[in-house]
Amino acid sequence: MTKKIIDLLIKAKKIHKDYINFGKTFLYAKKLRLVNDQILICIKKLDFDSNKELEKSSLDLKEHIEDWISIWDKEQFIRKPKDNDVFIFYNLKRYPKNFELLLNNYIK
Repeated sequence: MTKKIIDLLIKAKKIHKDYINFGKTFLYAKKLRLVNDQILICIKKLDFDSNKELEKSSLDLKEHIEDWISIWDKEQFIRKPKDNDVFIFYNLKRYPKNFELLLNNYIK
């Protein structure tokens, strides 16, 4: 399961980079939304009780994604964007960048 999360995080980074590079359109936001759903499902299945630092970071990531999805859903409902429409919104909860490093160290 940890390998799957790492793969999904890599995929999310690539989609986010495409989102930035190709005009921040709804098309890429939709792709990112789907991957974030998958990451959230995986995180909820994992148990890092033995590693408190990783457990805290995974909870931070879970909260970040849950907040992001909640805002995404509201904005999508209000705006009803088409794939080529610019789709930008702000999430106050920042992405916990150390999660990937901690996860990689955990599986080694």
